Amino acid sequence: MPKMPVLKDILTYLWHGPPLLPASLKAEWRFVVVRWIGIVLVAPGLPLAGLPMERMIAAYSMLWVAAVYNVGVHRTMLTRPGVFVGGYITTAADALLSIGMVNIGGGFDSPFYHLLYTVTISAAMRYAYVPSLGMAFVIVALDVVEHAMGGNALNAQFEFRSGFLCLTAVLASYLREQARRAEGALEHRLHEADLLNSATATLGASLAFEPALREVATAASHFFGSPCAVLVPSTSLDDDPLETTRIISHHGCNPAIQEHLAALCNRYLEPEVWETRGERTFFSESLANGQQAIVLLLGLSPRPSALATLALAAPFGESVPTFAPDILESFVERMTLAVENASLYRAVANRTDALQQAYAELATAHQELLRVDEMKTGFLANVSHDFRTPLTSIRSFSEMLLSYDEDPEVQREFLQIINSESERLTRMVNDVLDITKIESGHMDWRMGIVDLPALIEDSGRTYTTIVERDGLAFVIDVDEDLPLIHGDRDRLQQVIGNLIDNALKFTRKGEIRLSAHRLDDEIYVALSDTGVGIPAEYQELVFAKFQQIGQINTVLDKPQGAGLGLSICRDIVEYHNGRLWVESEPGHGSTFTFTLPIPVDAAEARFGTLEPVGAQS
Repeated sequence: MPKMPVLKDILTYLWHGPPLLPASLKAEWRFVVVRWIGIVLVAPGLPLAGLPMERMIAAYSMLWVAAVYNVGVHRTMLTRPGVFVGGYITTAADALLSIGMVNIGGGFDSPFYHLLYTVTISAAMRYAYVPSLGMAFVIVALDVVEHAMGGNALNAQFEFRSGFLCLTAVLASYLREQARRAEGALEHRLHEADLLNSATATLGASLAFEPALREVATAASHFFGSPCAVLVPSTSLDDDPLETTRIISHHGCNPAIQEHLAALCNRYLEPEVWETRGERTFFSESLANGQQAIVLLLGLSPRPSALATLALAAPFGESVPTFAPDILESFVERMTLAVENASLYRAVANRTDALQQAYAELATAHQELLRVDEMKTGFLANVSHDFRTPLTSIRSFSEMLLSYDEDPEVQREFLQIINSESERLTRMVNDVLDITKIESGHMDWRMGIVDLPALIEDSGRTYTTIVERDGLAFVIDVDEDLPLIHGDRDRLQQVIGNLIDNALKFTRKGEIRLSAHRLDDEIYVALSDTGVGIPAEYQELVFAKFQQIGQINTVLDKPQGAGLGLSICRDIVEYHNGRLWVESEPGHGSTFTFTLPIPVDAAEARFGTLEPVGAQS
């Protein structure tokens, strides 16, 4: 079974009416309740009025009519509410019933006169001053008529009750006016609050910086009913520059008005304005064309300047809407928090990206350190082995030489082996020292004018015997008119020597060709061989420190050396502003090429009095 409604629910229904009752009938519904209260209070008091029997019967009959009338009004209001809009029918009926009851009770001089106060008050509550005073004057006129018809003169009692009746009408009308004003103010307040909430409802939809600023400008345009709003963020918001210096609420905004509003925003962004603003966060302005505008300062007090400024223009010929100060301050505060939150989110995102990048760089550096450590371990192992081999050879043949003194030819062969191994050991030590000096920046460079053809000729004389001893042809192809260059002759000769040594390690038959030609503003020096070649995936790795082709490609025998020669060559060439690379195809040999820039004064140097550094005859 449904639960019986409690007394509070019954009283609430009797006073406020059903939920679907129109607001214009709320007062009429409550007058029904007031009539019932009046009927309940008057009915037991009639016997105390001392009325004759016939008048007593007539008075109760009038109360019965009032009760039937009240029930009829109540039911009709639920079924046909339009009948009672305006309250004209009920006002007239109330007046007739009250005057009838006054007549039955003994006229205007009887206690029943007080019923007329309720009619006057109800008229004041419905229609305010004029109708209520009109009803009061009608009642006073009827009172005068009654005195005239009875031959009675107007007395003090008449004056007091008539005066207080009119005063009651005035006071009730005043209260009704104040209630209407308060209701209107409340409705206006609620409208402003609804507008504030609807305008700022989407502010938290996005924390991305520029979309959030655009939402702020759009919300301000909606709140003030402005066709154009411009927001200019402060440059102090974040180090990361914005894609735009202004945010416009509507793309259809007049460009001239945009410029005026942007100028206002920039002017109010000055730190002096923020420092001298006091507690104000909004300012009224007039544009050059006469349009009214308002500028909002969006910022938090601890900051030395505003986060942003927002300027809006009212429609032409209209003024900027006015709002209650607390509503406007609340709107500015919400705009400020939206900008601040977007700014903080942007800063956190940027810092997060920076941390991720730093972490990635740290991880890369860690991997590089591991690689270098691995290279160091391999280098130490290789160098230890490579140093031990010639040292062992030198020691072994030295001991044999000391104990073997019969055949001079054998002794000579032993000495040649010792000398060769010593030279090999010296080259390895020199390579380690050179790479250390280059990386530490302590290499001693002897820069000067270099005659490249003469340098190549010297290298040819040095290596021809060695190359031909291995059964290879050594071809030198150099243009005769190559210009002089700036460089370190000894280091460039070291590059060519390292490249020839490298070719000898991997070439078993065919030839080694050393060439030099000019192309545009550079000299190209190439060392080609017919050796085993280098696979494409290893052609860049051969220039890395401690890398050897034998270590990379296990098919080949491990060559002698520490794996530093090509790395040193590239460092020397790059110091001369040149480039070094390899072109190779497995089984068809390799070509190592490096370039050297030709100086602007090369022609003058060729025919001048300058002597090439380290020229040899």
